[in-house]
Amino acid sequence: MAGSNGTVLDVRDLTTVFRTDEGVVRAVDGVSFSLDEGATVGIVGESGSGKSVTNLSILRLIPDPPGRIESGQIRLKDVDLLTLSKEEMRRVRGRRVAMIFQDPMTSLNPLLTIGRQMTEVLEVHEGLRSRESRERSMEMLAKVGIPDAGPRLDQYPHQFSGGMRQRVMIAMALLCRPEVLLADEPTTALDVTIQAQILDLIRKLAEELGTSVVLVTHDLGVVAGMAKDVMVMYAGRIVEKATVEMLFARPQHPYTIGLLRSLPGRIAAAASSGPIRRLAAIPGRPPDPARLPPGCPFVPRCPWAFDRCSAERPPLRETPSGNQSACWLDDPATLPQTKPGLWEASA
Repeated sequence: MAGSNGTVLDVRDLTTVFRTDEGVVRAVDGVSFSLDEGATVGIVGESGSGKSVTNLSILRLIPDPPGRIESGQIRLKDVDLLTLSKEEMRRVRGRRVAMIFQDPMTSLNPLLTIGRQMTEVLEVHEGLRSRESRERSMEMLAKVGIPDAGPRLDQYPHQFSGGMRQRVMIAMALLCRPEVLLADEPTTALDVTIQAQILDLIRKLAEELGTSVVLVTHDLGVVAGMAKDVMVMYAGRIVEKATVEMLFARPQHPYTIGLLRSLPGRIAAAASSGPIRRLAAIPGRPPDPARLPPGCPFVPRCPWAFDRCSAERPPLRETPSGNQSACWLDDPATLPQTKPGLWEASA
């Protein structure tokens, strides 16, 4: 995922664990990726795959206990964020790396006005006086499409609709023109029409400000419209990396193939070798994260699994299509299913 613009964020072998009553959960297990200046990379996968924990690890917001970042590097240009003190990290959050959370109602303080929550960001990170910070906040609210920005600064979160609250969160995240924006399922709680508006707003402002974006989502359609590169996560690991075009045209990992075949509409049709007769689902359920098998964690749900898959963990390696896939097979999509009955709806 390297580019000509230079790398702004480089994550190497990131491992984040949680200690639970059932055992140690490796929520993020050896994740590596890079983000170029001005680029958007998508991270997709089902709930519990480690997407959001990856973003929280980058900002060092993992609650300790029970969680902790066990190993790895998170380099923001020339600085390894894991070596910074807590005070130094506080200066990075919001100023150099910002985050949009999926539920703005729980992210905004219900007891403070929108204006106070926004001006505090500028006062802390840029040392602006209250009048200057209020003017900047009003300009940013207007930029994200909130009418009557001045009076609305004095209102509370409950006086805004869900879509407007998310616009406020985007405004707060971009106030200090951060180098990296982490968008964690930013449209999950919104209806489809508002989702499109919010995604378009994030794209437009990121381009205008030169901000790089890590977009976490379970929606492959969102990734198709927003990102150039995409990573697919399963059980805390990256199982496939590719450009968006190649992921849809020639998915390589069985899990990715299953995700694409379970999509309705045009996206699924474009990603399938044949007509879609009915909605196909990936059978089974994700493995217990506290008891991962020694080999590939997708084995019980995979129609192409063979003995080696259960014994050895496949590394992420380049395939003939140019994608990187953590699978012992070069191109599972070209093979017949070896477990009859799996994914028959999309055959």
